[in-house]
Amino acid sequence: MDEPSKSERILALVQQLGVLRPKDLAPHGIQAEYLRRLCDRGLLKKLRRGSYVPAERRLSFELSLALVARAVPNGVICLQSALTWHGLGEANPREIAVAIERRAARPRVDFPALRIARLGGPAFTEGVEVHALEHVDVPIYCLEKTLADLFKFRNKIGPHIAVDALRAALAKGRVDLDALWHYARLCRVERVMKPYVDALAGH
Repeated sequence: MDEPSKSERILALVQQLGVLRPKDLAPHGIQAEYLRRLCDRGLLKKLRRGSYVPAERRLSFELSLALVARAVPNGVICLQSALTWHGLGEANPREIAVAIERRAARPRVDFPALRIARLGGPAFTEGVEVHALEHVDVPIYCLEKTLADLFKFRNKIGPHIAVDALRAALAKGRVDLDALWHYARLCRVERVMKPYVDALAGH
């Protein structure tokens, strides 16, 4: 494969994958050096160590979610980042909350900054939706699971964030209460959440 066709293959791959990593080139017999050359030519942009996107791509919340999904393949977008995805929080593309399995090694990601939540068993595996963002499949917890997680981690992120999120979600009629109680039990926060849900849902 000559240099022009290698460059063309890389540019086709980055369009297909959304976020390109050096290891994506190995099956095609292309050396990572070509990524640097394409950056030098202004055709690719390096967003973080080992993550490349088309040069015209602008940093956005969705792109940051895609970056994290590719860098942390077994992670799930959670807490405030999931809440933002569900339209109930402020987007911060420079810090993304991601859940990993309790015993997993901490991901080495230099951008965006990661807020790690460790979960185990069904509390980690249940309630996951997969959304295609920037050509990347991004696992994100559903709204009800996100609300339960916010209460589970309330001491780390601030209880007001959990209560405000619950209030906003209920006010918009976005919450399936049966699903909410399922995830509240799963996360062991049913007793903590009940007074708030009863008051805010008018029970």
